[in-house]
Amino acid sequence: MSQDETMLGKGVLSRRDCVKLMGGFAIAMGTGSLLAGCSSGTSDSGEGASQSDETPKTLRVAMMGSSTDTLDPATFSTLLPLAIALNVYDSLILLRNGVVENSLAESIEPNEDASAWTVTLKDGVKYHDGETVTAEDALYSLQYAGTSPMYSSFYANVDWEGSSVVDERTFTLQLLSPQATFWDEVVSAVTFVFPAGSAGDDFSGDIGSGPFKLVSFSPDTGAVLEKNADYWGGAPAIDTVEIVPITDPETRYTALTSGEVDFAHQISTTNAATLEGQSGFNVLNGGIENSSSFRFCLNASAAPFDDPEVREALKLIVDRQTMNDTIFRSAGVVGNDVLGQGMPGYNDSLEQRAYDFDTAKKVLEEKGVTELEITTAETTTGVNDSAEMLKAQLEKAGITVSVKEIDPTTLFSDMNNIYGAQIFATYLINRPYIASAVMYTGGSSPYNFSQWKDDEYDSLLAQATSAVDEADRAELLNQAQERLWAEGGDIVWGYCADLSGQVDGLDGIDITLSVPLFAKATLSA
Repeated sequence: MSQDETMLGKGVLSRRDCVKLMGGFAIAMGTGSLLAGCSSGTSDSGEGASQSDETPKTLRVAMMGSSTDTLDPATFSTLLPLAIALNVYDSLILLRNGVVENSLAESIEPNEDASAWTVTLKDGVKYHDGETVTAEDALYSLQYAGTSPMYSSFYANVDWEGSSVVDERTFTLQLLSPQATFWDEVVSAVTFVFPAGSAGDDFSGDIGSGPFKLVSFSPDTGAVLEKNADYWGGAPAIDTVEIVPITDPETRYTALTSGEVDFAHQISTTNAATLEGQSGFNVLNGGIENSSSFRFCLNASAAPFDDPEVREALKLIVDRQTMNDTIFRSAGVVGNDVLGQGMPGYNDSLEQRAYDFDTAKKVLEEKGVTELEITTAETTTGVNDSAEMLKAQLEKAGITVSVKEIDPTTLFSDMNNIYGAQIFATYLINRPYIASAVMYTGGSSPYNFSQWKDDEYDSLLAQATSAVDEADRAELLNQAQERLWAEGGDIVWGYCADLSGQVDGLDGIDITLSVPLFAKATLSA
């Protein structure tokens, strides 16, 4: 196997494997059953909040949940159990405003060629039962998640047998091949830590070292958390968090405005616009750092999109600004066909692809493109609308277009829904380019829905992931993005900022992986 194949092939999956991993895709990438609208972030500090009012504070939260939710990190299917985990457990690292930061990890250092990483934990961190968090726990937790179908593609380059505990606070992850971007990639999965030996069929999820303790959980009624007064980062100001599962974003919005909850996670842009004018409420806009990228995947493995000129014509015919203004309102940012916009590592020198209807129409006529089909599923608010708007833009050019709508709850039960589509309308949670690239755009990437394969691009990506020198890596990533922009099979037409509704007086909710963190939240009357 070549160097390129080693780096890019470490996540190679059959379509059957891909079906097994769709739960993880839903959580880590923001698709599947998760109905996103939008969320927010505030403080960057790891310390807890302070609040002088001694009256007990209860924060009521509405989030997407499911009757099949469990607390086993290997089986998460919605954001609600992930939110429980990220507030009950500590994570080694967290993604805050697009930047990877240490949390439970005091330091993470590579060896000379980044083929091994040594992790040292913060000293003296205690679980809720008083036991000390150890390196053995951390390595166990990573291996449990990293060998599960949900997250295995993120950790496929880890040599678990070669990884080892050094001392009470230190462990070493041995990789199968050098990977300088390892932590930038796995931050899109999970790195939380729980006691060694606690996972499995009877995993209760009730012991962590995070800012909140788990009091109760039911997939039907949600969860109750209470503050960890001894949290190493400072005791939270919120005494109790009640998280209720509400699948429909419209219903979450109604629960907020009727006084049933204080925080409605991920509401639609329409409801956010309405909420802005209502007294007693406000909207948290996460910006592009906490956003969803909307895209059309063009099937580059078959005609007509195996022709790069036809792919380019489709990219030119999309009226991105109009789509953003119509679907996202003020929460949108025009995309430029490369994932990770607004994040560290994004190539800002890329020319913005402009709307050019006349050129696109001429190319499509010359290439004999007369009929197209768009496959869509409302995996988040706005996906189906984007498909209908693309249909109208193509019909304006004289092309007959059909739209095939699929139930989002069954979308991934048959992967031909995606791999057999000519054009697939979808979205992803925005992540730094390198974290997205190895998962979605490489020839062997596990979620390469466009099926675009390019040896030059794969080589650049492989060289970048193993480049230890930051300047060399940045240059290689810029070149890879230039190649992707010019030849790739995705139209990334816009980014919708995560939007959540909250009552006035609520502040300090942070966001990671589109999940709210409550350690620094404050709530005044």
